Amino acid sequence: MAALDSVEFGEVELEEAVARAVSRTRSPLHAGAAAWVQHACLSYLKASAELERELKGIELRPERSPRVVQGTSPVEHRILTTWGRWYVSADGTVREFRRVRISRHSEAEAPSTLAAAFVVAAGRRAAGKVYRDLPIELFPEDSPAERIRVVEVLLGSDASPGVLIDAPPDEIERAYRERARPVAIDLVAGGSQLPGRDCGECKLRPGCGGLPRAPGLLGVSGRGTHPRTWSVTTGRLYELCPAQAHFQDLRLLGRRDGDNPAIRRGVAVHEWLRVAHGRPSAKACSLDDLPDPDSGDIGLADDLMTVAEYRSVRPFLLGHLQVCPLDDPALVTGVRPEPMMAVRDPDADVVVVAEPDLIRRVDGQVVYREQKTASRPLEVSGAEALRRFPQLALAVCLVAAGVFESTTVAEDTTIGGLVELEVMTPVSAAVLTFDASDPEVLATAREIVAGYAREWHRDTEFRATPGDWCAVCPAARWCPDKASTGGRTLVVDGMVIDVETGEVLEVRGTPSNRAAALAAEVSEPDAGHDDAFSY
Repeated sequence: MAALDSVEFGEVELEEAVARAVSRTRSPLHAGAAAWVQHACLSYLKASAELERELKGIELRPERSPRVVQGTSPVEHRILTTWGRWYVSADGTVREFRRVRISRHSEAEAPSTLAAAFVVAAGRRAAGKVYRDLPIELFPEDSPAERIRVVEVLLGSDASPGVLIDAPPDEIERAYRERARPVAIDLVAGGSQLPGRDCGECKLRPGCGGLPRAPGLLGVSGRGTHPRTWSVTTGRLYELCPAQAHFQDLRLLGRRDGDNPAIRRGVAVHEWLRVAHGRPSAKACSLDDLPDPDSGDIGLADDLMTVAEYRSVRPFLLGHLQVCPLDDPALVTGVRPEPMMAVRDPDADVVVVAEPDLIRRVDGQVVYREQKTASRPLEVSGAEALRRFPQLALAVCLVAAGVFESTTVAEDTTIGGLVELEVMTPVSAAVLTFDASDPEVLATAREIVAGYAREWHRDTEFRATPGDWCAVCPAARWCPDKASTGGRTLVVDGMVIDVETGEVLEVRGTPSNRAAALAAEVSEPDAGHDDAFSY
């Protein structure tokens, strides 16, 4: 934002503006992050020119001051604002708010979008410091607006800016009060503690009773240089390129533009399973849930995917019926599809994040399941499966540490439970099971997790390690160290991967961590690639 301010208000050339902004940061920026700033500013200015052409003669000028809506009661003072860039026409009748994202547009009907539009329509420009003063001094009201626009600019994509809202103020205020204000009231009121990705940045983290603790979970020594957040995705990216893991931690990667068939298939199957397993009845999946795609009724899939997508994934889901986790003669309780898990390892001062595909209890024992799709059966088992899919190793460690138990578990106590890997192919499905209380399984799992976390935990430089994997890296658009790549297949440490389909074509010997990381990056959805500007 500082660089864009210099361009728009100081008429400074972009390159100089970026150099100034980068030089004024509290600590030196990673070279790749500095390159991203330049890329992001270029993307924004390109989008601005496109928006100017679209408005056809209406000239918008930038505003320095954000708008706020504030109100006071006998017990509190409330302020509503939004972060982005502000514009207004010369006569004040057109106001435009631009918010930035990395790679994907928000929904126009999302409460956050309606709230932003309401601030543009009803808010006044702040004369004081928005995040310091209370109440905030406001400039006198200027000309009443007749047209309100909320636009999103993608900084990590070639997509055109998205006009989410373009409407008169009264229409916007009505939509806000009906659909967004109730959400805002609930947010202010608060609720129960729900651990997740944001725990890593929360100042209440060390003493929070809602964040489970698992001392020694990562198996690393020392607390590192600062509090961090780690997931299997972090570990895998670090194996490929420490710089890419750093960019992910900064949330600069966004989502890939060109998802391949394996990723699209995986997303569709996971969405269907999430809905099916989340039904209040917790009923097992059955053939009745998977009607013929030519019948005119595609059942649960109707709100999730197109008929063509359903036709392509139905064979995988038919295989799932053979191994549905809810189809069990034992007592199945506590079914939670795709819960977000966050656990603090106080020894390392790291919040560890995981997203199981399904958690359930079978006769009281916790069972953690991961689900994968593949074009053919995976010929892996035992320790090889834990190494190929390190999320299974982390799952074993989480179950053994007792983080799913309702009461605090004493340190050095191993809790029983199972971890499952379900692999669905077009013709069948199979489940691999790991006992978290088995000493050999647990030792292997701990070794794998520590292997992925150890070097990352003490790294402060995150140097780039360019290679063939740059071909599938979301940062390749702007990374100054990217390698030149080409070809449809990648061969890394004995693993042959088809980049276009996302399929692993061949595995020669035991795959290295780096090969397994690349296979996951190519074939799995972008778990953990959050947007730096999520709303």
